Amino acid sequence: MPFFTPGLDAVSDSDRPTLPSAPPGAPAAVVQVLLEVTTALASRLDLDDVLGEMLTRSVELANATAGTIMLFDERGQASRKIAVRYGAPYEVDHVTLALVLERGLAHWVTEHQRPATVFDTRRDPRWVHLTSDWYEPRSAVCLPLRRHKKLLGILTLTHTSPGHFHESLVEFLEAITGQAAIAIENARLFGELQRLAVTDGLTGAFNRRHLLEQAERLFEATRPLSVLMFDLDHFKTVNDAHGHLAGDAALRAVVARTREVLHGLNAPIGRYGGEEFVVLLPKLPIEAARALAETIRAQVSGSPVETARGPVNVSVSIGVAEARPEMPDVTALINRADELLYEAKHEGRDRVRG
Repeated sequence: MPFFTPGLDAVSDSDRPTLPSAPPGAPAAVVQVLLEVTTALASRLDLDDVLGEMLTRSVELANATAGTIMLFDERGQASRKIAVRYGAPYEVDHVTLALVLERGLAHWVTEHQRPATVFDTRRDPRWVHLTSDWYEPRSAVCLPLRRHKKLLGILTLTHTSPGHFHESLVEFLEAITGQAAIAIENARLFGELQRLAVTDGLTGAFNRRHLLEQAERLFEATRPLSVLMFDLDHFKTVNDAHGHLAGDAALRAVVARTREVLHGLNAPIGRYGGEEFVVLLPKLPIEAARALAETIRAQVSGSPVETARGPVNVSVSIGVAEARPEMPDVTALINRADELLYEAKHEGRDRVRG
């Protein structure tokens, strides 16, 4: 039976999970466990699910007392981490993370791109001792998660007894990490495909279809619900005077500046069409939404946008509307915000109406 990741038609054959390669001379029971791990990993497309499955399986199979997975981004920086200790999740603090990546066992594995086993942490100079932590590992194994010669992350397992991780166990774990690396890469690809399916390629805001789906859900379930609709003032003039690349830069900057204002709020922003954008504001009444719109307007026009053709002054006009009992659907709410947007335009632009 072929092994593949369901729903990932875009993944090439070389990226599909394959029958695992067990250590030479491994008994049938070991091969069976590897097969089960591969199947479990291949059935998951969510990256957090893949990491959780991998860490759980690795800790159980190695009978480790703790385990950690760190993933790296394209720049080689730690981008995600999960950890368990005695079967329960725990948080690795940033100081510990920085130490182990700078001069600990994880650093050694990153530099050498191969597994490392510590028989006794009290005698191995590669081990970083954390005096502030009540948990003292006495043995450890650290394995790279590699795919196509690229380091995706690191798996570290520890035990409170010295000499716990013998050579055959490390070979077994290497076979698992090989399968896990494929699953991680596929999950990342699937996540990126999902992101691209719902976002506008130029600005990174949600696309119209996904925005409207969210708006419909919120309209049905949430009150108060306010909506901002805004567009760039004199956008055609920006394109004509400075070129379309400058216009694109202006659109990106407006979304970025709007997101700065919305930071920390549950406030989806989407590109409604052309230079028009919509912000959904669940649980925000009209008065608060109007104040937020004023902040966005001031933030956008506060400084010119730097483009390849020089600085460009930008401003936005904003319409603000709140869901009312007489509105039959979310389209009526958005249309009301649109009407108020055009009132702002007609009254001189660079202003809020609602």
